[in-house]
Amino acid sequence: MTKKFWTQIPYDKSTAEELYKSLNISFLLCVILAQRGITSKLEAEKFLWPKLTYLDNPFRIKNINGAINILRRVIDNRLHVAIIGDYDVDGITSITLLTNVLKNFGIVPDFFVPNRAYEGYGLSSEIIERILSGKKYDTVIALDCGTNSAEEVKFLQEHGIEVLIVDHHQAKSLPIAKCCIVNPHIDDGKEYDKYRVLCSVGLVFKLCHALLKVLRKANDQRVFNYSLKHDLDLVTLGTIADMAQLIHENRIFCKFGLKILSGKYRRPGIEALCKSADIPIDANIGQHDVSFKLCPRLNACGRITDAVLPISMMLSNNFDEAMTYAYELDETNKERQLIEKEITEQAEEMLRNNYIGDDGIVLYDLNWHSGVVGIVSGKCARDYAKPCIILGHERDLAKGSGRSMHGVNLIDILNDCSEYLETWGGHPYAVGISIRPANIEAFRKKFNGAVKKHSSGKPKHEKIEYSHELTLEEIDNNLMEELEILQPFGQKNSEPIFLLKNIIIGNLPETFGAHKNHIKFWLTDRHSKQILTIGWNGAHNIPPIRVPLDLLITTTRETWHKINSLRLNMVDWRTISLKDNI
Repeated sequence: MTKKFWTQIPYDKSTAEELYKSLNISFLLCVILAQRGITSKLEAEKFLWPKLTYLDNPFRIKNINGAINILRRVIDNRLHVAIIGDYDVDGITSITLLTNVLKNFGIVPDFFVPNRAYEGYGLSSEIIERILSGKKYDTVIALDCGTNSAEEVKFLQEHGIEVLIVDHHQAKSLPIAKCCIVNPHIDDGKEYDKYRVLCSVGLVFKLCHALLKVLRKANDQRVFNYSLKHDLDLVTLGTIADMAQLIHENRIFCKFGLKILSGKYRRPGIEALCKSADIPIDANIGQHDVSFKLCPRLNACGRITDAVLPISMMLSNNFDEAMTYAYELDETNKERQLIEKEITEQAEEMLRNNYIGDDGIVLYDLNWHSGVVGIVSGKCARDYAKPCIILGHERDLAKGSGRSMHGVNLIDILNDCSEYLETWGGHPYAVGISIRPANIEAFRKKFNGAVKKHSSGKPKHEKIEYSHELTLEEIDNNLMEELEILQPFGQKNSEPIFLLKNIIIGNLPETFGAHKNHIKFWLTDRHSKQILTIGWNGAHNIPPIRVPLDLLITTTRETWHKINSLRLNMVDWRTISLKDNI
C-alpha cells in the first residue's frame, strides 16, 4: 500500500461568509462552493439549482449550421444514411439519440459499430469496406470518431458520399478539408472552452436541439411530436461513462437526465437495463448506479464482442424485446468480469516479479484481450501509484490503454515516445495506443525515462483532499439533504470527503462480498446513534479496533422502499500518531 497524504482543500473564508449571508444554505455548503471556485450568489444559484433554460444557444458551436444543412438535405430528400459510432457508451448513446431524432422525420438510418477485433476503432477503412459492400448511401455520419480519419473521409467523398463528423476527440493535424466537423477541439478560440467539456452525445444533443429549432421555424409540424429533453437520459449515460467534467452544461444535462432515468416513463431499454442490474423500480438512480451498474453492461459488448446489441436494446420500443437484449448484455458483462479478473491477476504478478522498480509500467501478453486492458491499467495505476500501460494483442499489433494519476500527463509522456507507436491518442490521464510487439521493449525503456522526466518534482504518493472536519453528531438527514444538492458528482465536481477525528471502532470490521474484499463496521456517536460504515475494497487495509483513529469518509443516504438510511464510506484511515500532514 502506498502512503496517502491528507490535506484540506483551501478556500477563501470571506467568500464562504458572503455566500452564507446571501443564500439560505449551511455554512458547510458555502465552504464547499468556495472550494469549487464559486464566488457569487448568482454562480451559486446556477450551480445548485440548474434549469434547462440555462442551456446555451446551440448555434454558437462552430460548424453547427453546416451540420444542420446536411441533416436537412437528408430529411428533405429522404437520403440513405449510415451512422458509424464508437463501441463505448458515448458512441452507443450518440447513435441512439440521432437515430431516434431522424426517425421522427421519416429517416431510418442504418447504424454500424466497428468490431474491435476485426475493424479496429472508429471510421476505419475496414468498416467503410463493410458499409460500401451493402446498399448505396448518400450520407455517412461519424459519431464519437472521425476527427483523425482524413484518408477515410477522402475515400468516402471520392465515392460521392457526404460526410458529417460529430466528435470530441482532439485533432492530431489540421481539420479535414471540405468536411463538416462539429468538434470544439479543432479550434483554439477560448469561446469554445465551455463546449470542450462535452462528450460526443452532448454535442449530438446540441446539434439536434439546433435542428429542431430550425425545423420549428420552418413550421415542420413533426417537431411538435418530439420531446428532446427526454433524451437527456442518453446524454447522462454517455457523459458519466466518459468521465466528462460535470461542469457547465454537463451538470445541467446530468441533473435532469438522472431524473428521467429515475422516472416512471423510462424508455423500455433503460427499464430492462435497470431490471437486469437489480435496480428497484422505485429507486432514485444516481451517478454511482450509472457508473457501476448500467454503463459496465452497456460497455461489455463493445469490449469483447459487438456493440450492436446494446444499441438495439436502447432503440427498442418493446419491453420484452429489450429485456432479452438486457439479459444477454448481463451475461456478456459477467464474461468480461472473468476475463478482467484473470488479466489483472496475471498483470500484477508480472509487475511484481519484473517491473516493480520501474517509474512507469508497461505490460504485454499475447493472450490478453485488448478490450478489457483499460480497466486493468486503471487498477494498476491506482494500486501502484505509477503511470501504467497494459497491452493485449489485436491482429498483428499490441493494443491497449494507459492510465495515470497524481498530475503526470500521459500525453506529454507519449509525445516523447511516439517514434515507437503506430497510433496513439486520448487525454492526459487516459490514452489508447497500438505498437508493434517488436518495439515494446524499446518503448518500455523510453516510457520509463519520459515518466521520470515529466514526474520530476511531483508528489510520489497519492494526495487526498478533504473538504471539512465533521463530528458524527453532525451527520444526519438534514446534512444529507443539503449535500445531495451538489449531485451529480464526477470530474471537477467530486464527492466531498470529510474528516472525522479521534474515532474509535469498537468491534472488528467484517469482510463481505463474493471475494470478501469489502469491509463494514459501525461507528457510534455520543448519543449512541450507530452509523454503518463501508470500506469498499478495504479488506487489505482493515483499521484497528479500540485505537483512536482519524477517518476520511464520504456520506451516502440510501432509499429503500421510501425508507432513508445513512451510511458512511471509508476513504482512508490512520492512527492519531500518523497525522503529520493535518
